[in-house]
Amino acid sequence: MIRNVIVIPMDREGRLPSREVVEAAVYENAMVWNGSGFQPKTLAIRDGRFVDVSEAGASAVRIDLGGGFVVPAYANAHVHITPASPSGSWSYLKNGVFYAWNPNTTVLGRSELDFFKRPDSYDVATSQGGITEPGGHPEKLYVDLLPQWVAAYKGKTLKDFLGDAFHYGRTPQEIDASLDLLKSQKADFVKAYLLNSEEYQAPRDDPKSYGNKGLNPTNFPYLVAAARQRGLEVAAHVETAHDLKIAALSGTAMAAHLPAYWDIRNEEDLRRRTLTPADAKIVAQSGMLLVATYGIAGERYKAAEKNGKLDKTMSGRVLQVQAQNIRLLKEAGAGFVTGTDGSGPIFDEVEHFVSIGALTNGEALAVALASGKHLFPKRRIGCFEAGCEADFLVLSGDPSSDISNLRKITKRVKAGQELQAPPEKPAS
Repeated sequence: MIRNVIVIPMDREGRLPSREVVEAAVYENAMVWNGSGFQPKTLAIRDGRFVDVSEAGASAVRIDLGGGFVVPAYANAHVHITPASPSGSWSYLKNGVFYAWNPNTTVLGRSELDFFKRPDSYDVATSQGGITEPGGHPEKLYVDLLPQWVAAYKGKTLKDFLGDAFHYGRTPQEIDASLDLLKSQKADFVKAYLLNSEEYQAPRDDPKSYGNKGLNPTNFPYLVAAARQRGLEVAAHVETAHDLKIAALSGTAMAAHLPAYWDIRNEEDLRRRTLTPADAKIVAQSGMLLVATYGIAGERYKAAEKNGKLDKTMSGRVLQVQAQNIRLLKEAGAGFVTGTDGSGPIFDEVEHFVSIGALTNGEALAVALASGKHLFPKRRIGCFEAGCEADFLVLSGDPSSDISNLRKITKRVKAGQELQAPPEKPAS
């Protein structure tokens, strides 16, 4: 007799309730992603990992997926708000995001970091605070802007955020001190800021540059090498083509944004964000993973159009450059991962790639389904062979024919157990 898999609910306090755990299960009548398409396959799970069907045992729960499409869980490589709570976790899990990188936050404590290691939560790697220079991004964001919107930040000053939400790295000695502090704060990787690095020698005290500058590009190779000596890779915030090249030539592991991810006001700014084939070759040869976050501009333009304030000429040019940049990088052999710079689902990002003609439906799908294993390369995730972690989603539609079918999630299985929403709080 076919039965439903037993679920693991999460209570309001974040504790796992007593339950009968499904140690072994067999999923039948499934169309399973093989890296390039879907094929019929039966999946067997024991103790949270895939096994050969013969090893599942006669007592295994059997689940008929009715021809559903089984895909690896999704990943968000660039998201700054990662609550360590059942409801916060579920906001990601419900959209299929099991894995995330948080590149810059105020320091998360041990209890928060431990929450992300629970089998029923989403898995998060964090950089803690990023490395910049005085007056550089994200200093303005934390010191001047967030206190207006976030109650917990009201009344805080530069002294409160420095060494927490961000660090300075003006010299090799200061870089070393910041890296040592990040290591003590249990950072999983390093976020470092390059903004308009081709203009670094311009007057550093110009009020117009406040919040729109970053590290000295001549110090960036030292930062990357020093981070690696401490067992940490670097994700670089970039704005321009020059920033991206500096990051690539320095050995950076990940580009957090690609040039032209934000709305742009004039042709000169757009020119500085337009890649050449030579730029793309440098980036691809570096092996750096690319998080475009190009959907940000798309969402801003949708909002502007709704409000009757869209500059259709410039927005069209920006989207054209986005598509050109991605195509050049793709043709050069660069690798992409999904990221949104917000808590929004990754569907929006990959659908944006397709809508602007940057990637085909199949190319965008391959990026979406391979991102998780790139974020946690030491783990066996994103695969369906014996020994791989049993993390997957079941979709009711074929995403290889329509990328929007990534939204149609009917089951979420993590560590071999089906997840469900945490109980809602009773009305007061």
